[in-house]
Amino acid sequence: MIEYAIGGGRMKQTVNKEYYLKKAQENLPKLFSDDISILNEFKQLNSGDSFVIDLGNHYVGYFSFVLGYTDIYPDAPVRLRVRFCESKDEIDSDFTTYHGSLCPSWLQEEIINVDFVGEYKMTRRYAARYIKIDVLFTRRTITLSNFVFSAVTSADKSRLTPINIDDTELENIDTVSVNTLKNCMQRIFEDGPKRDRRLWIGDLRLEALTNYYTYGQCDVVRRCLYLFAAADCDSDGFLPGFLYENPIFVSGSWFLRDYALLFVVSLCDYYLYTGDEKTFLDIYPVAKKQMDAILNAVDDNGIVVVKDKNNIFIDWNPALKKITSMHGVYLYTLKILCKALGEMKHHDAQMFERRYQDAKQAAICHLYNSTENNFANEYDNYQISVHSAVWMILGEVVEGDNAWEILQAAMSDKEGPKPVTPYMNHYLVEAMMNLERNKEAMDHIKFLWGMMVKEGADTFYEIFVPGKPDFSPYGDSLINSRCHAWSCTPSYFIRKMLKGK
Repeated sequence: MIEYAIGGGRMKQTVNKEYYLKKAQENLPKLFSDDISILNEFKQLNSGDSFVIDLGNHYVGYFSFVLGYTDIYPDAPVRLRVRFCESKDEIDSDFTTYHGSLCPSWLQEEIINVDFVGEYKMTRRYAARYIKIDVLFTRRTITLSNFVFSAVTSADKSRLTPINIDDTELENIDTVSVNTLKNCMQRIFEDGPKRDRRLWIGDLRLEALTNYYTYGQCDVVRRCLYLFAAADCDSDGFLPGFLYENPIFVSGSWFLRDYALLFVVSLCDYYLYTGDEKTFLDIYPVAKKQMDAILNAVDDNGIVVVKDKNNIFIDWNPALKKITSMHGVYLYTLKILCKALGEMKHHDAQMFERRYQDAKQAAICHLYNSTENNFANEYDNYQISVHSAVWMILGEVVEGDNAWEILQAAMSDKEGPKPVTPYMNHYLVEAMMNLERNKEAMDHIKFLWGMMVKEGADTFYEIFVPGKPDFSPYGDSLINSRCHAWSCTPSYFIRKMLKGK
């Protein structure tokens, strides 16, 4: 049993935290390195010269080069500006105009002084397809050569399950999806190797699903689950939405209710895929605590009402009302938890089945508008959104042809909010698949993710809104990640469809 001591607005685990961290360390994955030699010829350069290196694909890793000279030894430091770009758009962008809400230090640009000739290794890790080097100042003509990018990942390429599909477009999408996952698989499932570089529950869940159908490396999944089990909860008992683990373990400071529930889903997914009952039961007390904590948000009508909108994510669409979606996440979590507990004949299965039936009936009574056959309700100011329809379908409040009709109507509604993240589009595709609309699901993947491929994407983006290339939840698209974990799931859907399960 896990005990908690409340103090200072945070709920600290006093039992099992060290055990969970120890188990996480036992599952630390091996990192694989692949040195990519690029542009090995000498380049003679003077102040004001610049050039661009194309790595040929998006990689995550470390960069080195050799500084030399022609006739006269450099008698002053050589000052270089080195910019690591995930896309061509970044190569010539003016970083000084950046005005976003996130710290500009995430922009991958370094000004370095190289004091001596010979090999120079840049110590920071970067995510890039292109590298632009500007010679800002040099007293003498210099040479740069032996450029090497040492790519790193914990994805073992020898374990990658090949795909066999007679559809070139889906095959290309799968390739980019797998590359996205590979570059985000490091010591943990990172959300984005360019920016954040931390473990988020929402990304963990989607990366783990895709991993099961591609690399099948369960050590990194276990590690991430144990790390969250060790995290400090807030005063209401909820896990943080994210955490840091390198160089030290630190719990995050943003407590998202939907993410806390999706941690439970992630644990159940793991058990249902592996059958590893020991790990599940190890972590189950933390999962059960999330399910008990959410009961405090249930109102007199049986609806999950989180008063502070900032404590729910769902999607980055700023117009979205979130109560119906949040209740759907609760139903979805209960449904998957009941399945996992039922398979192992756990004594809590019946209790959570009763909670599911109560929550489902509450949704039918108070969230579903039977007159108009939609989810326009008082809780969400009668807003019709794709998000609400998706999560009510995933929670099985509506099913079959009726559910499909509701989803189509929400998708075509001109005023209602639509998904703006590949993350939320994942759940849209999942809802389609659950309704056995596989063709429509694959068509949506081809539309959204396929459009990124047509744009030349090597990895899939954090944010992608067709027709709005500059959209950013952070106020400036320069800070957007072009390789983001929650975008990797087309491989999961394509491969799951091919396996027929």
